[in-house]
Amino acid sequence: MTQSVVVQVGQCGNQIGCRFWDLALREHAAVNKKGIYDEALSSFFRNVDTRNGGDGADIHKGKIFSLKARALLIDMEEGVVNEILQGPLRDVFDSKQLITDVSGSGNNWAVGHKLYGYQYREHIVEKLRRTAEHCDCLQCFFVIHSMGGGTGSGLGTFVLNVLEDEFPDVYRFVTSVYPSGEDDVVTSPYNSVLAMKELNEHADCVLPIENEVRESINILVNFSCCVRYRGSVSSLSVLMKNVILKLIFKKNQSGLGS
Repeated sequence: MTQSVVVQVGQCGNQIGCRFWDLALREHAAVNKKGIYDEALSSFFRNVDTRNGGDGADIHKGKIFSLKARALLIDMEEGVVNEILQGPLRDVFDSKQLITDVSGSGNNWAVGHKLYGYQYREHIVEKLRRTAEHCDCLQCFFVIHSMGGGTGSGLGTFVLNVLEDEFPDVYRFVTSVYPSGEDDVVTSPYNSVLAMKELNEHADCVLPIENEVRESINILVNFSCCVRYRGSVSSLSVLMKNVILKLIFKKNQSGLGS
């Protein structure tokens, strides 16, 4: 069995990531009526027995006890992460796999990359290693972030650099949300250009999403009666899920994941 770890960075990354986990759980529940922890679930979730308290032991077979996402949540503001921890998926995320600050990056790539990156590097590495230790065969990392915000563009690409240094043999896939032409944040174009250089150097595969196109997709989704998941973030999580599954399938078929 192979596993993948999702790293959600910034407000945008955590909002999309939260919808992705919700979608993954709902779709698997639709086909797994008996509540069995199978290979499909193990790719993105740990099955933890928390009945005796503490961190709990990983259960690799049998019924589902408590699912924990193979994820690391990072944001230099607490708002979105706190909303996730108070929402319906609060038990899915390990409280030890969170990194937050209070002041934010001020829509500045340099603050996210240079200031917070070096300030939190050891914490990021520690939590990435902890997540990797729970994997039998770590196949890839998925980084979700925006290109326009300070934390998403700056710290998000810093995390890519860290992943390349610490896990050079593990693939790095990135979902990058680009600002639209109508974005009212003056620094967004500059943040995007600086982040693109880092993506070019450190990412193995990038799924670029442009905000304006995302809104167009959302309009089509909302007019379709065949799609269950609505909203711009949810429609993007569906797209990301489909791409992730295809990438994993192709890698397994070609033997790259072995």
